[in-house]
Amino acid sequence: MKIDCLMGTCGRFTPACESLACFLQQSAIEDGTLLIYNQHPIPLKFNHPRVRVVNEPGRAGSLRHIRQRMLDLANPGADLIHWWEDDDLYLPWHLEDCLDRIKGHAAWKPFRSWYSSSRSDYDLCAHPFEGSWVFRADYVLKAPLSTHAHYIDHPAYTQTGQAGLLAITDLRASYIYRWYDGWSHVASFGGSNWPALQESTLAALAKGNTDVRQDGCLAPANLTAVWRDFLAGIRPKVAAADWEAYRDNLERAAAHQY
Repeated sequence: MKIDCLMGTCGRFTPACESLACFLQQSAIEDGTLLIYNQHPIPLKFNHPRVRVVNEPGRAGSLRHIRQRMLDLANPGADLIHWWEDDDLYLPWHLEDCLDRIKGHAAWKPFRSWYSSSRSDYDLCAHPFEGSWVFRADYVLKAPLSTHAHYIDHPAYTQTGQAGLLAITDLRASYIYRWYDGWSHVASFGGSNWPALQESTLAALAKGNTDVRQDGCLAPANLTAVWRDFLAGIRPKVAAADWEAYRDNLERAAAHQY
């Protein structure tokens, strides 16, 4: 199966480069492609056979509409779709887990993921963590956008869960949700006026983001320090054999050449 990962960003250079590195370090990279969908006025660029970039500055919409636009741009040959967050981290076996576990289900997610409130603080949490989900392409491409008006992300997530179509497996966590680096988390804005608030926040990000590079040339981040901090932070919280498995997988990923 082929999996297309869809990463939206407002030109946020640092997280985009880290998220890009996470994709390129995946053990199942040969089965994946990545779309980088940029809404910042400075166009982004990256040359790699498995990565494509679409620049559409100024396109309005709340998060669900941006997700939908990325679905419109998704690789038509993909069997699976994964919205790939620009400000979170994916461990090198994440795509492999997605491919192995979704089977005949409409969607799959790991039961637990890492929640990080600082560079040294990590907790395993059973949480929706939408950034960890993968969908069957034929299913999510048909998901109606008009349902669940009070849900602040793409309604496919809620539709799938309520219909009992989501498979969940408890295995070594492969997704890290980060809350500590000061980037604006658009999906956190709720309330009765959330669509307009999301739109204004995204517009402000596009105009006011200072984490940019004027030539727009993306480069995969060196994640050595990030993974070192992660391993130190989780060591007291997992069994020794699990920690060693995390370490060994990350060492193999660090040796990978883009």
